[in-house]
Amino acid sequence: MAIAAARAQLPATQPSSLEVRDITGVVRHPLEPGHGKAAVVIFISTDCPVSNGYAPEINRICKAYESRGVAFYLVHTDPALSTADAARHATDYGFACPILIDRKHELVKRIGATMTPEAAVIGPDGAVAYRGRIDNLYVSLGKRRYQATVHDLRAALDATLAGKPVAVPRTTAVGCSITQ
Repeated sequence: MAIAAARAQLPATQPSSLEVRDITGVVRHPLEPGHGKAAVVIFISTDCPVSNGYAPEINRICKAYESRGVAFYLVHTDPALSTADAARHATDYGFACPILIDRKHELVKRIGATMTPEAAVIGPDGAVAYRGRIDNLYVSLGKRRYQATVHDLRAALDATLAGKPVAVPRTTAVGCSITQ
């Protein structure tokens, strides 16, 4: 009873628990770091060129931080996407972390995501420590730098893992709008 009352009073940056099955049928809790030090939810889309273009960087980030106790979840936001198409997309782009389909946009709403790709870091306390772009590679839709100069998601993860507040907890993601 006390836990339910405490959760009801949480600030908007602290989402409550949510149980979701990944595309293989395994139950996941993407809004909880669990026994790890943080969780990362990255919203993606099969038909967004910006989202698909970030696949190599997403894979590099997952590889670099999973061994440090960070759980990663990639979340498709298209409610019409089939599990088979999500699995094919994961194979095509080399994604190895759990893939979720947010058909009812429960994760989108709880985190406040508006774009693909957009990332959220859930800290050990369950609060959203960071939400926004992966890095600054894209200046705007269709306008890209040669290479990223600011690595927002990595900086947020480094701060969270060090037990420090994220210096810039919100950034604006560039990509494709999540339609409600």
